Amino acid sequence: MATTRLSCGLLVINERLELLIGHSTGSDHWDLPKGLIDRGEDPMTCALREAREEFGLGFAPDRLTDLGRHAYYRGKDLHLFAVKTTSVETPLHLCRCTSYFDHHVTHHPLPEVDGYAWADDLKLRARLANSMRRLLLDKALLAHARALIGAAGPQT
Repeated sequence: MATTRLSCGLLVINERLELLIGHSTGSDHWDLPKGLIDRGEDPMTCALREAREEFGLGFAPDRLTDLGRHAYYRGKDLHLFAVKTTSVETPLHLCRCTSYFDHHVTHHPLPEVDGYAWADDLKLRARLANSMRRLLLDKALLAHARALIGAAGPQT
């Protein structure tokens, strides 16, 4: 019996209800800060670690809203959290990736993420990979997250 792997990630949503996404190096797609959970790590700690490593972001755990675990694709689930921010608090020019992989041809280390953008639903539909687009837009998880964090009022 195959084991389902778990990745954890963070939906960073600004005052215009846009989602912060990063360009996956060597790909046409953009994505959230997310990654596989380490042994002994809880989902929130993993999501915060991935946001720090891939986007250079740090948020207090009490700012996160737990969106739960969701089927992502065969053999992989996502446990997602959302956080409300502003484009002033989280400016794109300060986003940095400190997580690297070796390029399959040059064998030089490349950052996992090489660009950042705030994206509305139209841009998300064009930029996200199919599995993420289905989960966030078609299954309305992003709309649900926006409603949850909007109802909580502004974060400080």
